Amino acid sequence: MNKVIRVLHLEDSPLDQELVKQLLDDAYPKCEITTVHTRGTFEEKVRAEKFDLILSDYSLPAFDGFSALEIAKKICPTTPFIFVTGTLGEDTVVESLKHGATDYVLKQKLCRLGTAVRRALRERDETIGRLKAEALLHETEEELRFLAYHDALTALPNRAFLLERLTELLGGSRRHGEKSAVLFFDIDCFKNINDSLGHSIGDMVLKSIGDRLLSTARSQDIVARLGGDEFVVVLSSINDSSDAAIAAERINAIVAKEIQLEDRLLFVTCSIGISVFPDDGVDTEEILRNADTAMFCAKEKGRNRWEFFTKDMNERALARLTLENGLRVALAEGQFYLEYQPQIAIASGQVAGAEALLRWRHPELGLVPPNRFIPVAESTGEILRIGEWVLRTACAEAKRWQNEGLGSFPVAVNVSAVQFRHDGFAKMVKSVLEETSLAPECLELELTESLLLACSGEMTTVLDELREIGVRLAIDDFGTGYCSFSYLRDYRFSKLKVDGTFVRGITTDSNDAAIAAAIVSMGKILRMKVIAECVETEQQLKMLRMCGCDEVQGYLLSRPVGAAALAEKFKSLQQLETLVGVSSPMVSRRMGMMTLGH
Repeated sequence: MNKVIRVLHLEDSPLDQELVKQLLDDAYPKCEITTVHTRGTFEEKVRAEKFDLILSDYSLPAFDGFSALEIAKKICPTTPFIFVTGTLGEDTVVESLKHGATDYVLKQKLCRLGTAVRRALRERDETIGRLKAEALLHETEEELRFLAYHDALTALPNRAFLLERLTELLGGSRRHGEKSAVLFFDIDCFKNINDSLGHSIGDMVLKSIGDRLLSTARSQDIVARLGGDEFVVVLSSINDSSDAAIAAERINAIVAKEIQLEDRLLFVTCSIGISVFPDDGVDTEEILRNADTAMFCAKEKGRNRWEFFTKDMNERALARLTLENGLRVALAEGQFYLEYQPQIAIASGQVAGAEALLRWRHPELGLVPPNRFIPVAESTGEILRIGEWVLRTACAEAKRWQNEGLGSFPVAVNVSAVQFRHDGFAKMVKSVLEETSLAPECLELELTESLLLACSGEMTTVLDELREIGVRLAIDDFGTGYCSFSYLRDYRFSKLKVDGTFVRGITTDSNDAAIAAAIVSMGKILRMKVIAECVETEQQLKMLRMCGCDEVQGYLLSRPVGAAALAEKFKSLQQLETLVGVSSPMVSRRMGMMTLGH
């Protein structure tokens, strides 16, 4: 063996010392033997040095081998211990082995020493290997436990830890009559960061926020990441709800601080929902669910704020859940349908287009207003399937009207920001046009000002792709947002739609009248057609004609109707006067002498 074997030999007889040395030298040429014969030196050596083997006589003048065994097993328990002695009774042998002795060799049979040493060292190596494996399995068990209860990205406690610890905490609060609060929050519009800057930047943002939360939390509080961009802070032993409100304000401020990531400076906000135990829930599941519900309410009210849970939030949450579940099956069960509202050219009275409007007839709720279900469809992603169905249905209907000789006017379809941002939107539009054989110029996509702002990063590429296809582009609800004039200049939209809020006040509010006139003038300067929606009175129509507005739509002209009903109108009623006559006989009589082109 090449390895040096270090042996500690406890023996007071020089002759026996020499005999043992000769035998070990023969078996292990690189054997180093240290000989001692007193308790003090033995214990000193055992503590100070590391030996591969201890050999010990059993009977010494002032020190016995059994005491040496106890010392060795206490200080170096894995080191083999062999008695080399003249006599050793059977009972003593049994007792010694029970207390950790590896073996014994009688001096009159020293020829066994080499074999005993080899076996002892082999067993020592096996024992050390097993202990290392057990230790590794244990350094592993701890790691697995940490991973099971902590988030890998932020190292914060995870959902499993939160549920277990919160259950204990609420139990303690119940026993002591104390209040606790759960603050449930996520990062506002976090998906935009992942989509525009990449998930690595998003991960750095989450880690930065986790570090900030930990640095400001009290030792008795829980800070956890549930997954994605959702976090929970649990406040134990609070005096009243105001403590939770103060903590929520602090979290809002912490999250809103600038985040420096490499050469990039980011700003984010969060929406927080608060539930208080025991007022807002009696167990872990209920208190978390109600905090989550309050968070959604905070988002609906504009984000970057906090809201306490209230009882009526459950009713709203249940109503939302009903809509979410209904939307998942509505398309397959044929609950959606389209209505179309004609768009009329003021100068000629001719039909200039038709806007497709989505309707949902729920089997239990009845007709659900679009402003209720569209936001839910957007938040769940169902708007992607629904929006594609709307586009395909409207294009197919427009092609059918053309085949029936009713004209090649464009059909207008509203586009959600979720659709616009989704990969392959322009490709999907092109595919639908090819499937329905509708000419691209007969499709008009209406994009809201808020969509242009939300999708500013992706907008140029998508608009270029849509222009290449040849579809028309209109800005819907113009005047209600903060659309940059550069958008109108650079992206060559074909039409501006004056928002109905200005049209309704055009005859009664001088500001609305001035805004409507300014939008029309701007559209003319930029060579875009201008259409006004929500036209309901003759006076509004007259004012719009005087402003130079190109097209109008609204209840004065026609309510939204189904495709078949609109086709019947197109077949017999091509002039605006006739359309008005059908939709409102009284208005028709009063407008009978009006010449819209003059």
